[in-house]
Amino acid sequence: MTERSIVDTGTGYGRKTPSYDARLTEAGPGTPMGEALRRYWQPIATSAALTPDVPHRTRVLGEDLVVFRDGRGRPGVVFERCAHRGASLYFGRVEEDGIRCCYHGWKFDVQGHCLAQAGEPDRGRRRDAVRQPWYPVEERYGLVFVYMGPPDRKPVLPRYDCLEPQEEGEKYYAEWPVPGMNVTGLVQDFNWLQIYENAIDPVHINWLHSQHSGYQFLGTGTTGFPEDFYDPDTVADRVGYDRTEFGAKYGIRFLDKAENGVRTERVWGAELHLPNVLVLPDFVKLAPDAKADMLLWVIPSDDTSHRSFFSIRSSDPERLDRFFYGVKQNGKDPWELTEEEQQRFPGDGEAQRSQGAITLHSEETLATSDRGVVMLRRLLKAMVADVEAGRDPQGVSLVDVPPRHTEAGLFSTSAAAVPAAGR
Repeated sequence: MTERSIVDTGTGYGRKTPSYDARLTEAGPGTPMGEALRRYWQPIATSAALTPDVPHRTRVLGEDLVVFRDGRGRPGVVFERCAHRGASLYFGRVEEDGIRCCYHGWKFDVQGHCLAQAGEPDRGRRRDAVRQPWYPVEERYGLVFVYMGPPDRKPVLPRYDCLEPQEEGEKYYAEWPVPGMNVTGLVQDFNWLQIYENAIDPVHINWLHSQHSGYQFLGTGTTGFPEDFYDPDTVADRVGYDRTEFGAKYGIRFLDKAENGVRTERVWGAELHLPNVLVLPDFVKLAPDAKADMLLWVIPSDDTSHRSFFSIRSSDPERLDRFFYGVKQNGKDPWELTEEEQQRFPGDGEAQRSQGAITLHSEETLATSDRGVVMLRRLLKAMVADVEAGRDPQGVSLVDVPPRHTEAGLFSTSAAAVPAAGR
């Protein structure tokens, strides 16, 4: 009689159907996260690139919108589908006082009022009864912001101390140098939370951007981080996380390059402001004891794609280049890579996109290096719970307040509030 072989364990057979956390990832109207995100202002276009030339189609929080600037210079955001017969206002014509639909010539101003109905007696005797759905907009830091939430809870558009006041010679750099994406943002085809969580996951820098794919940050060993900054065996003892007034931050301690034979201990860190803002310092050209000069927003287009916007305050035209071109893969920009190079030298895009259109949270195995991600998820869930309970979420103010204090930057440890390792 043949003995039965030892039964294999741990195989994939019979596993439960994987799932994702919908409360964190889904952003459409009526969803928990979608309603929470709608309580904040979101960037929808870059100011300089939004001209009265043509309207622009975009998708934000699961809604199809058109953003335009009329001939008087006023920005407007309206639903793409015309309130008359449903033709797309993307094909409309921008005029002095509004946008006119291509199909029957109905014209709407930046607040959706119907100004004229071509083909109707007296340009439309009942045109005042028609309202094209619209959203409020404001401009700041080189960007056009839209508020898509309940009108009675519209907050003040926040200000940030890292972006103001502008000094002499400074300007805001806010346009992606990517054809077709300089107006309505850089689009990527996976869930917004995957890229936002990456921003509070500094440990990946010490593997993906160095040990696995080679040093990918420009300036490594010269103007940027020293090579031992990326040591994966010591990072657990050098990185710490803290909650802040507006979200969370991390800091990584390291010994800066030698000056007069002495290496100074510094901490470099980024910060997140709820619900979807990243405060980011220069990582190519380190300036000791300098605060961050940049904000980055990650906005869901829908559940499986997102748009990114940024604003940099600088007098240095090369600052934009250091941000946009500052991470190389095999010495190339990401769009120059062959498929083989993407596999051998992956970066953020490959790693995050490979998690899936929406990553499967039930399949994760979180560890101590994921403390920042866990902290962010708890903050986001608390934000959602506040909105569900009828409260204003963290960071929302309905009255004018001073610019938000930001804590990201590169600082000497003797002068910095350093997040404690292990927290």
